[in-house]
Amino acid sequence: MAENDSCIKRSAIILTAFGLFFVTWYFNLGVRPFANFISTCKSIHYILHYLIAGIIPAAALLLLHRPDTILYRLGLTHGFGRGLLFGVLSTVPMFAGYAVIGSFNRETPPDHMFTFIVVAGFFEELIFRGFVFGELFRTARWGFLPAATLTALAFGSLHLYQGDDLISASAAFGVTTAGSIFFSWIYVESENNLWSVIWPHTLMNAPWMLFSGSGSGAVGGLWANSLRLCTLLIAIALVVIYKKRKGLPYHISGKTLIINRQYV
Repeated sequence: MAENDSCIKRSAIILTAFGLFFVTWYFNLGVRPFANFISTCKSIHYILHYLIAGIIPAAALLLLHRPDTILYRLGLTHGFGRGLLFGVLSTVPMFAGYAVIGSFNRETPPDHMFTFIVVAGFFEELIFRGFVFGELFRTARWGFLPAATLTALAFGSLHLYQGDDLISASAAFGVTTAGSIFFSWIYVESENNLWSVIWPHTLMNAPWMLFSGSGSGAVGGLWANSLRLCTLLIAIALVVIYKKRKGLPYHISGKTLIINRQYV
């Protein structure tokens, strides 16, 4: 009973913090006072936007963990190089394929490129994977399915704007929701190495932005999505090979699917 009460309290802290973050971020509440000073630089706007809104989940983490363990709990203290190699190998089909089916994008300003490739990739994974999913799954002991699904629905809703109508918006939502669940699986099975999802996310964003004609919004065309599917399959294969070589168990199982009774 005491353990259940503790999980409920932790869940309340995480969900409240995420709800406040989501509202602050979605409605630009944190950066409105600075709008006149940063309107010309998109990357500064986004970074400041995330940093201000991120104070809320940071406070929640301080309530849940000792300060010296927070970066470890998020998965930022280990596996930087391994995550980079994993991301590079996984995204080879996208870089090679998009270069063939598209043309180099000379229209998007470098500042916008940096924002949507690097800033978005890092902060989205830090908040949605490291904080929301990771804390619900490991700290509040939610199962993988409910924790990953809630995270994915919230993440997908942020990409509805990429659709021009109901059908395309729904497609963008579906693609990003599925991608979020996939990245949650990668995160857990890579031993909570957040770099193993930050790097693939960032490097998947890169060809999407660098080459025009590779797709539209989060959805893309047949060839673009075929290449993205190849990237996901390579990522899965790399995880399987890594675990087999290291003799590591899979953490997503019957004991962690609905309620996390085992993995912390």
